[in-house]
Amino acid sequence: MAGAAATEGFGAWGSRAGPSGHEDIVIIGAGAAGIAAARSVAAMGRPYTLLEASSRIGGRTVTDTRTFGVPFDMGAHWIHTPRLHPLSRFGKKAGFDIYRAPDELRLFINGREGSNSEYKAFEDAIDRAERAITAAGGAARDVPASDVLPKLGPWAGTAELAVGPLSCAKELNHVSTLDFSRSEEEDVDDFCRQGFGALIAHLAVPLSVQLDTQVTSVDLRGRNVVVETSGGTLRCGAVIIAVPPGILAEGRLRIVPELDARHRAAIAGISLGAYDHIAFLLPANPFDLKADELVFFRAGGRRGCALLGRIGGTDLHSIEVGGDVAEELAHSPADAEAFAREVIARECGRSVARRIAKIRATAWTREPFSLGAFSCAEPGAAHLRHVLAEPIDDRLFFAGEHTHEGLWGTVGGAWLSGERAAKQAVRAMAPKSSPPLV
Repeated sequence: MAGAAATEGFGAWGSRAGPSGHEDIVIIGAGAAGIAAARSVAAMGRPYTLLEASSRIGGRTVTDTRTFGVPFDMGAHWIHTPRLHPLSRFGKKAGFDIYRAPDELRLFINGREGSNSEYKAFEDAIDRAERAITAAGGAARDVPASDVLPKLGPWAGTAELAVGPLSCAKELNHVSTLDFSRSEEEDVDDFCRQGFGALIAHLAVPLSVQLDTQVTSVDLRGRNVVVETSGGTLRCGAVIIAVPPGILAEGRLRIVPELDARHRAAIAGISLGAYDHIAFLLPANPFDLKADELVFFRAGGRRGCALLGRIGGTDLHSIEVGGDVAEELAHSPADAEAFAREVIARECGRSVARRIAKIRATAWTREPFSLGAFSCAEPGAAHLRHVLAEPIDDRLFFAGEHTHEGLWGTVGGAWLSGERAAKQAVRAMAPKSSPPLV
């Protein structure tokens, strides 16, 4: 199987030696953005040091094969908008099974599938909500998405769930209309049968990574950039910071001198929301689903969710939660398990719910090196994404999906941002051309 050595997503990987000496470019964070940056720097023939605070690579893209015996993507699962970035192409070239995700959703209401008229009403409500939010953003109105919604009728709660928490990882009152309107995502996605995290790990195989090496500060005051880590001090010509914005906002990685007001506002305003999977094995296909179908349940209360069924054609399913519900359930694995069993009991009956033998819930807002799932700009902050894509002193460069204006919230956006930051850093370190002789 392609990438088999990397499919676990955990355990020893790369070098654990502490850094020392002087380097050309230091890259902080070995998620998708940091991996892309390191590959690009290496391809341009420059030395680099790639540091990762945790004991594994991949960041918020990681595949677990141990829990259920089949690939379970604990973070990113969909390869969104594959034509705009190279990840699906890389996967196919490496021998991964990359295939197109189903392009239609399913709708269930208290144990039965929706009627044709219910499907149409639900889809119309989603379309009207998306058009209203996009129109506001297109008119340069950067306001809460909840403020511009039309009357959506009896499907309002479910449509708002689909457009907000399950698309943006935030409730719509925390979603910028401008950010929403700038999204380049399309209704075309791919899946990787071996796991998206396994694919990202495979793409890192040629790289050297120093794991368990937490960076505490980056000092730009001297001739060289000084990077203080848990394993020692590095001096370099340029540094690429590819960590989630919450790490900077909480001061876990200090930048000296302090960032200017624009950058501080961008880090605060382009925050990660909550999105989690509550995964479980459920045999006998009680929903009669094709592989990888997405099922929406009519939201009868405030705790709405969806189901990603028969992942990769297996018996693995995942309850998908976002926004306030994900934030709430992340505090208690027992509550997350009870929530999943309650949903399946309601939709399939208690006898089916009792067949669930094992459940594993993610909690990305509680992960110390992530502090959230993916970014969505707060109202009023969408214009600040480009600030995070600008170099500081031609020596510090940010990367990550939170720095991409069109593919925010996606691994593809993270990857492209890493390539962009690498080019900026290498260009900044290139010898300045001599003036022409006259």
